[in-house]
Amino acid sequence: MTVRRRLSPYERVVWAAGEALPATIAAAVHVEGATTPDRLRHALAAVRTRHPLLGARVERTGPWRAWLTTRDVPQTPLRVVTAGAGRPLTRVMEEELQRPFTAATGPLARFVLVDGGTSFDLLAVFHHVVADGHSAAIVIRDVLEHLAAPATGRPVVAAPPADGLLPGPRVRPSDFVKLSRSLRIPGQASGPAPACSPATALTCRTWTLDRAETSALLERCRAEGTTVHAALCTAFARARRVPAPTRVAVAADLRRILVPVPRDSVGLYAASFVLPVDPGPGQGFWKRARDVKERLHRRLNPEELRPLVAGFRLMPLPHRMITALLHRSEKKSARFDVSLSNMRVSIPDRYGDLRLTALHGVAHTTLSGAPLVILVGFGGRLFLSVTSTDPDAAGLCERAVAHLRAAVAPTAAGTPALARPES
Repeated sequence: MTVRRRLSPYERVVWAAGEALPATIAAAVHVEGATTPDRLRHALAAVRTRHPLLGARVERTGPWRAWLTTRDVPQTPLRVVTAGAGRPLTRVMEEELQRPFTAATGPLARFVLVDGGTSFDLLAVFHHVVADGHSAAIVIRDVLEHLAAPATGRPVVAAPPADGLLPGPRVRPSDFVKLSRSLRIPGQASGPAPACSPATALTCRTWTLDRAETSALLERCRAEGTTVHAALCTAFARARRVPAPTRVAVAADLRRILVPVPRDSVGLYAASFVLPVDPGPGQGFWKRARDVKERLHRRLNPEELRPLVAGFRLMPLPHRMITALLHRSEKKSARFDVSLSNMRVSIPDRYGDLRLTALHGVAHTTLSGAPLVILVGFGGRLFLSVTSTDPDAAGLCERAVAHLRAAVAPTAAGTPALARPES
């Protein structure tokens, strides 16, 4: 079945941005159990049929119009790497994040198998216009389900654009006003982050908090009346060692406000906004974290999230102008100092003889070099990653976790301690 639908205004901006800037997200999982490249290719073909945008490309039909189509799209690429061949998983991540997608030919998803014999790592890589973090988890789940019990004839899951699922009227002038405000760079006192040069190396680092460490952090956050995300924002603001507010880019899951909820759809259902976070050295850690929680709660309100998507309906610029404006803005200065995405993944960990034991998210969506930090909660543990061209990015994460450790230690049974990044 061929799928062809017009890019929504929001999707068109993300695609146009990807013509000049990185627009790649990925999920990396470790699975105990064996598979083969042929079995995995069969599973990928089945999942691509179930989620058509995985096999899509972008067809441009004019300066203001483009389409997602599955017509004449090549087979989904699968690269096979042998574990222990001098390429740790983080190196594979770095390689894949720096390989841009060719949107005009597609497909906008590809995969890497790191085969370890009795276990394997699977890296699923997407153009952001067809997937967000939750979409990546859905794809991983469906691939592993098919590996465990191959099935045919599973129903196709539609992926309508987020724009069409927003509650309320189609267009509000106030949406454009709020979107315009959100696109301004807040809190320039900390200084714009420099754009990276072509020779700057992109690096990925990953960490894992075990169940005891994760439980200690969650329990302390609940006791203090705040959230892990707010605590992270506070910790990273203090870790930057600057007196000015840190501009934190916060990823927002739009599925919570869309009607009907696109639960199993693979598509773009996320947006982001920038929240200045004062390190508050004169305040206690948890008092500052509670303040951040309240501010996050206000910004995650449906009336605040809606304009981040709907506002683009009132910005009818041609593709090339959007691309040029975003590229010029990114080269001039960074909109944020650090990006913090926090998501909880509720997919099974067992699939027949296969057991999913680790899940990391990574992304490359900026030229500024600002660290992109993704925290994934899965199986009672927290999986942390950072992607950046900043040589201090890993150090920033370690200092942030040191702040968390110091805040949790007084009353928690265990403390989150991350000494070194994983290889």
